Amino acid sequence: MAVFLGANGQVELRRTGSDAAITGTIAISDVNTQNDRFSFGSDEMDLITGDQIEIRSTNNSVLDFIAASGWPDNTQHNDGVFFVFVDEVGGIKLYNDFDAALAGEVAGRVSLETPSASLPVSITVRNGNIRILGQVSNYEINTERSAVDVTALSEDFRQQYSGLVSGNGRIECFFDYERRGYLDASQRQVSATYLEMPIYMNQLILRTRLGSEFFAKLTLVGRGPKPFGTTVDDDDEIYYEVNGVITNVAMAFDPSEPVRATIDYVTTGAIRLRSKMVSNNLLQEDSGRLRLEANQDGFIELEQEE
Repeated sequence: MAVFLGANGQVELRRTGSDAAITGTIAISDVNTQNDRFSFGSDEMDLITGDQIEIRSTNNSVLDFIAASGWPDNTQHNDGVFFVFVDEVGGIKLYNDFDAALAGEVAGRVSLETPSASLPVSITVRNGNIRILGQVSNYEINTERSAVDVTALSEDFRQQYSGLVSGNGRIECFFDYERRGYLDASQRQVSATYLEMPIYMNQLILRTRLGSEFFAKLTLVGRGPKPFGTTVDDDDEIYYEVNGVITNVAMAFDPSEPVRATIDYVTTGAIRLRSKMVSNNLLQEDSGRLRLEANQDGFIELEQEE
């Protein structure tokens, strides 16, 4: 009998939020072409560094404050999708790459130009990529189905009716705000390209108009060698998929201990337990099996098992 240890789990997140757009006006004086930075009224703090946004002019004018080099076709448009870096005073810098946006450096920054006039725009958060939450020390997910009491008068036994399913949980992380020292994903290690820092969870709860929602993939059994040593099931995977909202973030600081962040969340939709069992066998209609093997010419052959 195999005993699975809590050694292969990980938390993967996708940034989500409401579909409501932030609207405002970018004045000529709001654009700093020397630092490629612009401001956006009082709503820019709803954005978090690393957010992927869609920025669109509401009067169908061209976004002439963004240089043509910022678009893939080197042509200015009335809308575009970029990653943002939000500085300490709420200034926004645009990038075409997530890693460059997190760093906030000159390299990779989209150049800005002086606009011809004030421009009314709307900004909507568009984040579709799943990223691994780094430095997680442990997590938990609790599922619960409520029971509705439908007992009627004169009945001798209490009657219960199956209610709705809800969930909640907790994630604990060693706090970090930079990405460093991670190996490539091909070595079955956390890749810096797909890594989310715990500071994001602390920022997410402070969102107001865009909300603190997220989508999470909580891995129970991950890809790779299993604890009992076999390699046949390297690609097997079991995980939860949940949509959630952060309800509490606590920071624990002790001079002699690593700084820890504890994040509590509740689910806001369906809770799905997924399983992927990958085999090198193809099942036939008669319940037999066909094994795939490579021949000396490099082609795949089907070999009938006895």
